[in-house]
Parts: sequence; structure tokens; C-alpha cells
Amino acid sequence: MGYNEEDEELDRIRRASARRKRELEELQREELRRIRELEQRKQEKKMREQRREERPRTRTFDPDQAVSDEDYNNSYEERRRRPRNPQPRYEEDEYDEDFEEADDRETRRERQQKQAKRNARRRKRKKSPAARFFKTFFIVLLVLFLIFFFAVWNITRRFNHVESEVSKRPAAGKHQVVNILLIGQDAREGEEGQRSDSIILLSVNAKKNKVAMTSIMRDTYVQIPGHGGNRINAAYAYGGIDLLDQTIEENFGITIDGNAMVDFDGFLEAMTAVGNMDMELTAEEAQYMNENPGFGSNNDASDEVWNLQPGVNNLTPSQLLAYSRIRYVGNSDWDRTERQRKVISGAVSKVKHGHFISGYNMATEAAPSITTDMKTFGMLRVASGIMTGGEMKSHLIPVEGTYYGDYIDGMAVLVPDIEANKNYLQGYINGED
Repeated sequence: MGYNEEDEELDRIRRASARRKRELEELQREELRRIRELEQRKQEKKMREQRREERPRTRTFDPDQAVSDEDYNNSYEERRRRPRNPQPRYEEDEYDEDFEEADDRETRRERQQKQAKRNARRRKRKKSPAARFFKTFFIVLLVLFLIFFFAVWNITRRFNHVESEVSKRPAAGKHQVVNILLIGQDAREGEEGQRSDSIILLSVNAKKNKVAMTSIMRDTYVQIPGHGGNRINAAYAYGGIDLLDQTIEENFGITIDGNAMVDFDGFLEAMTAVGNMDMELTAEEAQYMNENPGFGSNNDASDEVWNLQPGVNNLTPSQLLAYSRIRYVGNSDWDRTERQRKVISGAVSKVKHGHFISGYNMATEAAPSITTDMKTFGMLRVASGIMTGGEMKSHLIPVEGTYYGDYIDGMAVLVPDIEANKNYLQGYINGED
């Protein structure tokens, strides 16, 4: 603070002190005036009493003369000297008002009026028990929503994020039906740029509160933009998620809102976070997995010894990976895609129906093993749709009876009826059974 500011502050203090001094002097003068006024009244009262005493006492005519004149005068003097009103003339409140500041009484009156208005407003705002219940209910609901939003936000920031052509669309993740493409990369340790091992479309229908998973067979023969006809999983090898998204959208007439990719390492890490799961195995599946424990690793080699039996088995993360990769048991790739959907559905169910804290911890630990192009808003919509939706439906494209097997350019492929499968797929994602 500079010199001028100090002088101004000192002058302000002095002026305030002088003002308070004048106010105090005025108050003292008012008190002295009231004291003099009271003393004057007291003196006048005393003088009136003295004049009354000096008047001669005239006795009323008493023909019987039952009391002598001397006794009568003595009794009169005794009554006169007795105090007629022991109470002070001024009540305490009036006396206080005489000596308080002139506006105290008005201040108290204003305070009482304000308090009366506040009490009236409180009575007016008093709500019924039902109104209080709904108010409390909505507050609790809001708190739970904020907790859920924070939990999802904390999980989404742990994903590996990439950009894609889909993520650049302004409307991505804002449609009534949100379609997320789940891509399993067939990349072993030290390998990159492999084809997509599994393609699953996850559809969350917010209006109908339904969730569906639709596997697209990797040998499905489609037209890949800029590359001609080929298996659909080749699109990922040619142009990554952008070309795969474009291929699916142009062939099946749907809109993809985001992608999530995981390789064998990521699958193992995600399943490790989720933990063991119960799966029912056929005798052929149990035997195949016991003979090929290497399918449970990212390099097809393992020293583990498995002793799985037909029926329900509690599978470890590596066994779940091997279970998802079984190809030569049952109906080849048809059963394989069904196994993949079972594993994903079981993992989601475990997170969804488990304790909130344990589910949150599992999702938090699994997130870093997944790569996605989705923004936080889209992830929030998908997560809330899955958590609040009903049972997850499972489908397969191409649909039985809408394709035929063929060899094209030396490849064994499934040639679908594109229009028929387009209609089926659009029905699945729109919540039609």
C-alpha cells in the first residue's frame, strides 16, 4: 500500500471515529434530557402531594359520633401515608424505550414483521409426504447417475484411443441404435497387420431397450471398395478399421458408430481382469482343448496340462481364449462364432450382474487391453444401454438358407444373398427377433 493510500485510510478512520463520537454525544444529550424530564415530573408530583397535605381535613357529618375527631384524623393520616401504588409508574419496557436509541422500537417491529413473513412462507412451502418422497427419490437418482457417469468416464479414459473416419462423424454414437464393431485381431506375438479373426456387431437399441450381438462370418464373400470381391475379413488387412467399416456399411446398409479391437494378448488381459467363467463343453470340445493348450496363448505354445471334462467347467482366461479359437470341432466356423459370442456375453453378464465395485474394478482393469475410436459420450450410451438392457440376443450373418458355399480364386467362401442378409441384419439391430 502506497503513501497516499495510507493517508486516505487514516482519514477514513478519523472521519468514522468523529462520526461515532458525535452520535455518542447526541445519545448522551438525549439521555440527560429524558432524565431531567423525569426528575421534573417527579418534582411536580411531590409538590402536588404537598399541596394536598396542606389542605384542611373536613370530617363528614356523623350524627352518632362513633369515632372521635382525633381517632378519625389519625386514621386518615395513616391511610394517606400508605403507598397507594407500589408499582412504578413506568413499566420496564417503557423505561428501556426512553433510554434506547429512537429507532430501536421500529427495528424490533420490522424484525417481527419479517419473521412473520418467513413463517408464512414456510407454512406455504410445506409439502405433503408424497412430495417429499419424490423429491428425495429424484435426488438419490441424480446422485446414482453422477456416480455411474464418473465410473464410466474413469473407465473410458483407460482405453487405447485411436482416430478413424467413423469417429470424425458429428453424429457418431448419437443415433437411436448405436452399432459398435468388435474386431478380434488374428495377430500373434511379433505379428502385425493380420486379418480380423472375428467380426461381431454389437447393437444397442435405446428406444426398445434391447442389445444384440451379430457375428459376421469371416469367410463371407463381399465387395471390398477398391479391391473387388474377397472374404470380408480381408478388408481389415487391406485398409484397417476404416475399410472394414466402409465394406460392412456399403454391403449391408447400416451405420457403424464405433470400433473396439483386441488381439490375443488383449483378450488374455481382459479375461484375466474378468476372471474365470463357467462354460459347458461337449466331449469333443473338452478333448480338443486338452490336446491343444497352446491355443490359450499368443504364440500357440504352452506347457500347461489341462484336464477338462464334458459338462460345465470353470475356465481360466487362457482356456477361454482357446475355447474361442476352436475351429475344427462341431460345425466349423459357425460353432466357433457362437463360442465367441458366449464368452463376450458371459463377461458382460459377470460385470453387469456382479457387485458394482467388483464390476467397476473388472472393467477398469480390462480397458487398457482394448483399442477403440469411440468418444466418451458414445461409450456412456453403450455402457448404459448394456447395463439397463435386457438379455443380450445372439445372431449370425449370413443367415441359414441365404447363402451357398463356393470356391472363388482358390478361396473357400460363403456367397450370401446380400439383400436378404441386409434385411435380416437391419431387423436384428432394430430389436426384431
